[in-house]
Amino acid sequence: MTESMRVVDIRASAADPSLTRAIGLHHTLPTAIADLVDNSLDAGAKHVLIRFVREGTRIVGLRIIDDGKGMSSDTMDAAMAYGSARRYEAGDLGHFGVGMKAASLSQANTLVVWSRADGHPAQGRMIQAGVGTEATLDSDDAQSIFDATKPRFPFNRGTIVEWRGITTFLMSANEDEQVSWLETAIDDVRSHLGVVFHRILDGTKRMTVDVFDAGLGRAGPPRTIVPIDPFEYPTTGADGYPRVSALDVSDGKAALTAHIWPARSGLPQYRLFGAPGRDRQGLYFYRNDRLLQVGGWNGLWHPRPDYGPARIAIDLDEALMTHVRINPEKSGVTLNATVAAALQAALTQVVSDAVATTKAARTRTPKPISALEPSSGLPEDVLDAFGDAFDFPDGQEPVAIQWRVLVRDRFFEVDLKNRTLWINARFRTDLLGRRSRDNTDAPVLKALLYLLVQEMFTAQRLSAKQVEQMQAWQDVLISSLTSHREQLGAAK
Repeated sequence: MTESMRVVDIRASAADPSLTRAIGLHHTLPTAIADLVDNSLDAGAKHVLIRFVREGTRIVGLRIIDDGKGMSSDTMDAAMAYGSARRYEAGDLGHFGVGMKAASLSQANTLVVWSRADGHPAQGRMIQAGVGTEATLDSDDAQSIFDATKPRFPFNRGTIVEWRGITTFLMSANEDEQVSWLETAIDDVRSHLGVVFHRILDGTKRMTVDVFDAGLGRAGPPRTIVPIDPFEYPTTGADGYPRVSALDVSDGKAALTAHIWPARSGLPQYRLFGAPGRDRQGLYFYRNDRLLQVGGWNGLWHPRPDYGPARIAIDLDEALMTHVRINPEKSGVTLNATVAAALQAALTQVVSDAVATTKAARTRTPKPISALEPSSGLPEDVLDAFGDAFDFPDGQEPVAIQWRVLVRDRFFEVDLKNRTLWINARFRTDLLGRRSRDNTDAPVLKALLYLLVQEMFTAQRLSAKQVEQMQAWQDVLISSLTSHREQLGAAK
């Protein structure tokens, strides 16, 4: 439908609109949606629906629909204005006051918000990226949008945040690629929301995802977002855990809870987002039960496979908030020196216990053959198989296996400085027969190539003979890839 609108210039009394896009620069689709869900929950929503809008084969829009308290005209003007200040209550998930605009305009060129509060007519507002104007949409149009939405829960009041002119969705007209992209996007969104809101999805609140077909005028079946608790294991991996201890900071104390997972768990709560569980070792920061950081050591330690079972839950209270800065995407935090030193002192034993748990889980059969330990890029069971088959020499940092675009005559690259075996991403689709964003894909290829070159990572630099040897391998692999492409072409 075409909305009637009144355009209001907001540049004179507001911050530069380009700042909003800059603040959301590092948003992904799941983190941007999570930021909007924060607003829904702060508005008291019991139901939140993430709705992808499809026209033909293409996904052209997205809406976040909630049954919160909604907004009046004045409240909406304040929410849409650039640089407006907002007073947050102690339990609110919002933090910066620019989340809705920054998250939305990181993904789309146009943000439209429809809202209806008790005792107020439906309201509509629209802003565009880089434009210092706000459009006030006709109230009758807003009411029509509400009447047509039908989100499968009572919708007498609430808010619809709509993205138009989306810049981050797949643009391909190929139907198979669109279907594949959409399924991947939905899985990513469900996984991310399930993890970051796992404490909040306690049965009193419900989040779902569906796909609305604009041509048919109806939505497909909803998919529920289920909580994924990073600390939900059937049995602890080490005696004495979980362990609650005090974190001493200069102006008070806060509690942290350290967990040691079983070293070889295959549970989705350990293998978050489908990645090896050891990839999510480290610190988990919460604020008002909303997860802000999913693992990582914040510079306290360098990640190692032996630290994999260690996860530490830290709730940010007022004492800690003076020492911590939350990033604008709410997907990580920065610690000051005071709290970093306190954490390192409190967790040294936890890290040591994680190492002992990992080593105890390895097969005790003598392993006369040694190899460098791969740290990432392979499925967790393959990483475990390396631990069972080889003895890892002490004093050698593990090596990552990753995809990266290299020059066309390079199949792989041995990066001693970053301790990474790079495989040329130009050839990824050819080798897999499909597109992939799974960093543990192609395990056979990666394992074989790693076994071929891993010894080279034991030196400070490559010898002339090793460089010559690798060039011979590159030539054979590139020639093999060319033959592979020709055979695939002939088969078609």
